[in-house]
Amino acid sequence: MKRCLFIIILVLLPALLAAQPLRFAYTAVVGNQVGLLSWNRLPNDSVYSLYRMFHDEEDYTRIATIADTFYYDTLHRTICADTVNYFVAASADTSMPAGLFYQDNVPTSPCSLRLCSVDTALGQIRLSWYPSPDTDVMGYYICMGNPCLYYDTVWGRLNTTYLCPEQLSRFHNFENNFRILAFDSCYQASPLTPYYHNPRLEIHAEPCSRQLQCSWNRYINMPDSVLHYTLYYKLQGDHDWHLHRFGPDGPFTFDTLIPDLAIGRLRAYLAVTNPDSLCAFSIVQDFFFDYGDTADYLRISDLHYDGSQPSVTLTLEVDPHFWGRHCYIYRATGSSDDYEQIAELTRSATQPEQYLTYTDFDINRAAGRYVYRIGTPDICGQWIKFSDTVQLLLPDVSHPDAYFPNAIIYGDPDNGRFCPHYLSPLAEGYSLDIYNRLGIHLFHTSLLTDCWDGTDLHGSPLPQGVYVYQARCRHADGSEKLYTGTVLLLH
Repeated sequence: MKRCLFIIILVLLPALLAAQPLRFAYTAVVGNQVGLLSWNRLPNDSVYSLYRMFHDEEDYTRIATIADTFYYDTLHRTICADTVNYFVAASADTSMPAGLFYQDNVPTSPCSLRLCSVDTALGQIRLSWYPSPDTDVMGYYICMGNPCLYYDTVWGRLNTTYLCPEQLSRFHNFENNFRILAFDSCYQASPLTPYYHNPRLEIHAEPCSRQLQCSWNRYINMPDSVLHYTLYYKLQGDHDWHLHRFGPDGPFTFDTLIPDLAIGRLRAYLAVTNPDSLCAFSIVQDFFFDYGDTADYLRISDLHYDGSQPSVTLTLEVDPHFWGRHCYIYRATGSSDDYEQIAELTRSATQPEQYLTYTDFDINRAAGRYVYRIGTPDICGQWIKFSDTVQLLLPDVSHPDAYFPNAIIYGDPDNGRFCPHYLSPLAEGYSLDIYNRLGIHLFHTSLLTDCWDGTDLHGSPLPQGVYVYQARCRHADGSEKLYTGTVLLLH
């Protein structure tokens, strides 16, 4: 009986083997992102097709057609604690699906910085780095500040440049503090890079000193080391940049003597170059040499001529908040416009006065014309701010028949009217006309009692300034005279 059963089994064994279904014999994750799959061999098939479907896919994709009954599947995308499904097929026979659970436990490889510089066109700090060697990097995390006060993200493994926001590029405390890390699709982060910084230029000068000092940091973020540092600068009015070159070991300071504080401004920047001509730049620095404070306003508020001495008394109005203690008075006479300094007034340092007075006794009646202005220097004694000029025309000494006020104050009950004073009696034919500097006619009268009060033909107040008068008259002796001059209208 046993022998008969054994014979029957031997006869049916090929048929039993042929009817065995295709199935996976072994499945396992054998390395980081590597899975091993093996299946039973079918006697009549020599080629097998292996299919795979990720967790975020809706259908299977054939990944291999092989004659062997095992396959090592190396994934080229990160699987973050997810199951990947497989099945194998041969002819009409298909295995049941099998799943492999993958988990990425390998930290992301760090990246390294290529350059930290300033974009010369935009004036903003630009970072560039070498990509992480891992293929599953999703992007990079930019840390700014120490500690990380601002941050940003750059997506994509090969996107390896970043333009720092303009508002942060100008802050000195961020210029030396940039760090970068890479992260994969599982958001596993690499170690942060060391702190990186761009070239940073500092310019300094003591108040009122022509000695200028430029200093900069040692630059450590240059691939293949630094070849040399180059300082570029130009003074206001220069068309070309001056340059000074220094070796990789410094010195990291440069002192220069500027020719004159009145230059006003210096522009400078630093360039760092490596042997491959790769350059990193600092932010362009504008340095202003005008340390001085100046008065907000200077005015000659009143000018009075005394023909009996003769003399001219000036009332000066100076900004009381101005620190300066000195005020200079300048004068031009006759037809000349060359000014000479005639006086220096000193104000109290503790209680500066807003109004100062000065009397000029050096008056020559024959000069005919006197022009005054005042000025104050800044703290360095370099910049002098001047007031507007005020002109005084002296009476014609050869024909002292009339006198004209040289200034009136609008609305003042005592000094608010321009009324000529004639020394000899007048006959008929009197007229008085007022013009502005543009020659526009503003006032006319033919009555001696009608005086100009600082208004135009329509009675509207005119602005403060210098106006031209023209008076015609016939004196009692029959002589006809034309008087012209200027009058200062004050408010």
